[in-house]
Amino acid sequence: MSFFNLNCYFCYPIKNCPQKRNLQKMKKSLLLTTLCLFLYIGECIPENVGNLSKDPIIIKYSGFIVQYNPVTKQPNWVDYTLTAEHVEMSNNTPKISRHFMQDPNLTLPQATPADYKDSGWVRGHMARRQDMKWSEQAVKESDYYTNICPQNDVLNNGVWHQIENLVRHVATQYDSVHVICGPIFTNNTNGYIGPSRIPVPDYFFKTLLIKDAKGYHAIAFLCPNSDKNLAMKDAACTVDRIESMAEIDVYSYLPDKTESFIESRFEISIWGL
Repeated sequence: MSFFNLNCYFCYPIKNCPQKRNLQKMKKSLLLTTLCLFLYIGECIPENVGNLSKDPIIIKYSGFIVQYNPVTKQPNWVDYTLTAEHVEMSNNTPKISRHFMQDPNLTLPQATPADYKDSGWVRGHMARRQDMKWSEQAVKESDYYTNICPQNDVLNNGVWHQIENLVRHVATQYDSVHVICGPIFTNNTNGYIGPSRIPVPDYFFKTLLIKDAKGYHAIAFLCPNSDKNLAMKDAACTVDRIESMAEIDVYSYLPDKTESFIESRFEISIWGL
């Protein structure tokens, strides 16, 4: 059985999450606490602690969750759980044609093909397309512009691609992995693209969470959106660093001691780097 509950895609934002409001009550019983921890991980999503946009909205797709930012016309973050079964299914799925498009069910402003044409930036998936190939609907939704950011081609085909492959390896090795990723805007050094003036992110981040017999383990990656081709080991960092830069609380649904421990360090050997 996969540790991460796939029903995470149908949960509420953390501040409205009924499971979280009841967590303290559950702790009164050791049995209930153990059950809660088993069901709870992956059922909630990152909590914003900064002013990322005026009106971000949560969009629940078939295989992932997006907090969409109508100001940047990009996701603030994307959240999904990849299982070993999904990896196997996607590896055995015939090629599905790529077709970038706007989310037809979203009335907020979105990027268009014209924004990327001759921009010098590629359309980078946050929820990886390959990871969604277990479902025709999920892979179609991964091509929506709500899941896309302007990304440097060297990054897209370099260390970002290597990290994506690591995610699939980890999912197979540990049965599942919880992935959170997205853009980071700092000084807007890359400017804007297209008629819609899409801001180009300065960095991208990805955090991974697994559980084994020893407990929880997390690692994060911070990648400049440039042609600087880092090694994965050089891009690795603590979750704390990502939380500070991206202004989100990634694993706030974990017990405080566990959250503090795993977010402040990472073990390279666990991840094979």
